Amino acid sequence: MTAAPGMPSPAGGALPSPLDFVVEALAEAGALAEREGARAVALLPPELAAELEIPAECSLAPYPDRDGEVACGLGSALLERLIARARGRPVSTSVRLAAGPPRSGHVRAAADRFVLRNGLCEPGQISVGTAVYVAASVAYGVEADERREGLVRVVVNAHDGGEPDAAVGAHLDLAWPSALLLPSAAPLPVDGGAADWIALRAERAVRAAVQPLLGEVERRHARDHDRIVSYFADLIAEARAPRRRAEPKAVEAKVAHLVAERNAKLEALPGRFAAKVTCSVAALVSAEVPAALVSLRLRRRKEARDLVVRLPAGASSLDRVTCEACGAATSRPAACDDRMHLLCEACAPNAQGRIACPACAKRR
Repeated sequence: MTAAPGMPSPAGGALPSPLDFVVEALAEAGALAEREGARAVALLPPELAAELEIPAECSLAPYPDRDGEVACGLGSALLERLIARARGRPVSTSVRLAAGPPRSGHVRAAADRFVLRNGLCEPGQISVGTAVYVAASVAYGVEADERREGLVRVVVNAHDGGEPDAAVGAHLDLAWPSALLLPSAAPLPVDGGAADWIALRAERAVRAAVQPLLGEVERRHARDHDRIVSYFADLIAEARAPRRRAEPKAVEAKVAHLVAERNAKLEALPGRFAAKVTCSVAALVSAEVPAALVSLRLRRRKEARDLVVRLPAGASSLDRVTCEACGAATSRPAACDDRMHLLCEACAPNAQGRIACPACAKRR
């Protein structure tokens, strides 16, 4: 996929006008569309015209003042349909960060701060190159008695799943494009494992984001449950103590009716407040970023391994490394004793003594 129609150029933050967006969206969908000053003319395939509910041959204007023109300004039906059509599929683009590599002193200081929780770390050679990152915007929705939507962003290194700090992620946020971002001449190479790292971390990010929303649903459920119980308790109490004399059978029949109505309303509550969470990838941005690479020698008892860590341009700290057991990102890994697998705090909460390595267990 390519950048969405009307998507702002990475070099400039101006949003397109509604007319520009409509013309580009129609052209991408297979129509012939051309601007003519403050208006546009379009010739659509019959299927597209039927989908958008406009004539196959039409004149477009943001705010029509001539007979036969189709409105495409803010709030128009055509603009809303094209936006919904664009949102129905993920888009992707490739960019590059026009920035110089980190300074050697900064790189050395960042490498010195790298911590292996249960071993020694010896910084070695520093080299300069580029790194490819993928920023995924994941849209989620929570649907219960009302619908709430949101967006989370996950940024990973395309080849090893490393996670850069927030400054790099901010550069890659095309909702607020940085002046340092330029279009890439060609699609950037991305390792097949990048999709797995994005899926894993996006799931955790979405879970964290929807947790408060699910809490609100539970509170509203409890509130409505208490209201129904209290309301019918008052009605049942009034029915059992009528102001006028009534036959006991009539009173009991009225009470039974109220109890049945109360139970029916209570039974309907769980279905009304059953929360459904959905998520999907909205956009992918692949970015080539200048970076410094540092070779580290990690030692744990009699074992040792080499590790290359990365400091991208604009970052204040090294990329968080990927846990080799669960795929999470960590800045303070521990190494197992057998194969020196790097483990996050969740997989190795206690770095003292011999670690029961989940990554080693998968190999057995």
